[in-house]
Amino acid sequence: MPADTTTARRPSPALDRFAAVAPGLALCAVLAGLSYAIAAWPALNQAVPLSALTVGILAGVLVRLCVPIPASMEPGIRWTLHYVLRTGIVLLGFRLVLQDMLSVGMGGLALVVLAVGSTLTLAVVLGRALRLPDTLSVLVGSGTGICGASAVVAVDGVVRGREEDVACAIAIVTVFGTIAMFLYPALAPSLGLNEATYSAWAGSSIHEVAQVVAAGFAFNDQAGVDASLYKLSRVAMLAPACAALAIWWRRRERDTTKDTTTARRAPVPLFVALFVVMVGVNSFAPVPAQLHDTLVTVDSGLLAAAMVAMGLHTRLVAVARLGWRPLALGLAMAIWISLLALAGAVLTTG
Repeated sequence: MPADTTTARRPSPALDRFAAVAPGLALCAVLAGLSYAIAAWPALNQAVPLSALTVGILAGVLVRLCVPIPASMEPGIRWTLHYVLRTGIVLLGFRLVLQDMLSVGMGGLALVVLAVGSTLTLAVVLGRALRLPDTLSVLVGSGTGICGASAVVAVDGVVRGREEDVACAIAIVTVFGTIAMFLYPALAPSLGLNEATYSAWAGSSIHEVAQVVAAGFAFNDQAGVDASLYKLSRVAMLAPACAALAIWWRRRERDTTKDTTTARRAPVPLFVALFVVMVGVNSFAPVPAQLHDTLVTVDSGLLAAAMVAMGLHTRLVAVARLGWRPLALGLAMAIWISLLALAGAVLTTG
């Protein structure tokens, strides 16, 4: 009697899962590559420097708006938005070195902590006054206070906001960060700021890393370097901010739903804990230069693909329904962190 070959012919579950996510993953990867090409375009860099992350979410939004997305691609887009994004946040730790963070001095660190903490707190308070959901307020505060789009998507792993909240927050921090990138160098001469004060102001308040670098070098080369150090100190606040928000969010859910099971959940998402581990490895372990550069390059690609997936998930109609209130919140937060950072910069470097 011939042997039963049914088991041998049965398809692998892993291959089935890969086949399900491959089309959407491929779409995100292709659009991410296109986003890098657009972000590196010299004419665009001279006019409005944009990171590949910002271009990626814009590309995703435009494709969703203009082209029907086949249903077969939806699982891969969701997979990219969940797993690729979290992997990218983990590898983001290889861009940070604690020694660089400490180089801004105790005054600089105090300014950074105050700027991040107060912006997050005020965003929630003002957001409630504007009758906005806490998820949106937290995301706008995180993007403004920490590191733009990267902070928005990382904190979303904690608060799990709606797709339109995430897209709206990224759009807001991109707009006001870009305005600050051009406004700061124009205002510096009339404010009589020296290089040290300007660097502390720009690095402690402008939203995106790319925007800080552009604004810093618009003053002079040394300001470009020093402002970047302040900005990296803010990026390093991503982990403690996520931890604090996770604890607060769990308590908020428990109090709102009266569900005691939320208290037993892990207070800090695993990908945030791994991000901290990667920062420690990058700071204290000898990582070969070639491996380090490869990890940073891979991380950039992962985050760009995740931003594309975020854009592909965005429905502009839902974002438009949010109205003027998110814009008012973003403007208020941008003004707050700018004035606070300016006052702190004058006190700590004057």
